[in-house]
Amino acid sequence: MAGRIAVLGAGAVGGMLGVLLADAGHEVTLLASDRTSTGINVNGLTLRSGKYGELRAAIPARPWLTAPVDVLFVTVKAPDLLTALTRAPASLLRDAAVVPLLNGVDHVPLLRAAFPQSTVVPMTVAVEATRVAPGVIEHLSPFADYAISAGHREPTIDPAALLRRAGLTVDESAPDEATLLWRKLSFLAPFALLTTSALDALGPARQARPDLLDGLVEETAAAAAAGGVAIDPAAVRERLHSLPAGMRSSMLKDALAGAVLELDAIAGPVLRAAPDGAPVTRRVVAEIARPRDRRA
Repeated sequence: MAGRIAVLGAGAVGGMLGVLLADAGHEVTLLASDRTSTGINVNGLTLRSGKYGELRAAIPARPWLTAPVDVLFVTVKAPDLLTALTRAPASLLRDAAVVPLLNGVDHVPLLRAAFPQSTVVPMTVAVEATRVAPGVIEHLSPFADYAISAGHREPTIDPAALLRRAGLTVDESAPDEATLLWRKLSFLAPFALLTTSALDALGPARQARPDLLDGLVEETAAAAAAGGVAIDPAAVRERLHSLPAGMRSSMLKDALAGAVLELDAIAGPVLRAAPDGAPVTRRVVAEIARPRDRRA
């Protein structure tokens, strides 16, 4: 069944998702800035992917939502969330599913407060993709893996089913939302902090500072445990060592572009929850936060 879908954010994740959902036959609207919306309305949206091929879609883009939808995917980055929410009036999302794909753990209660008459269904995504121009997305990783908790409240239209029909993989092995979000963060925080502190891709960064990677993994697992979620540090390290050496985190890309970083969304939960104060994470965050010309 085709659904009415809005995607809040037309960056790499949102643009890729919009193209795949439109290609699967859904009625998709992208919500983005005036400049980005104009570019997409003029030129359409293009996805270049080794997995999905090159897809083009004429998807309408608007600065704000103007009609009710069944599902709203929220794909903006954490520092942009509060501003972006003004593009999606809560009155148009009654009984809709609001599906955040943000990093971290703190956005879920915020979205439930902002959309009290909607069903907020957290999901996570593991993918490397880059917006190379407004409306042009390059999917760089061989995977695009989504996850949702097994115990999620199911709205009228199940977002997991939507994604599967669009050819995406959706894992439902997490028993609850906390496990879902900390599973993603336990991998993402070490990956993002290591590569951004090194200003280099994963392979060179992990080779140069293997002890740092181990410390970041251990502290993130300890923070998850403080929240009642069991994370196996050895499994996280194995996954990080199995990834292609050239992989770059989105935080590294933002740092190289001079953009605002998701430091609090990614490192904040670790700093706030780790029983020992997460000294390794704290040191790396301080290093990243320093102006680049002052770094050793």
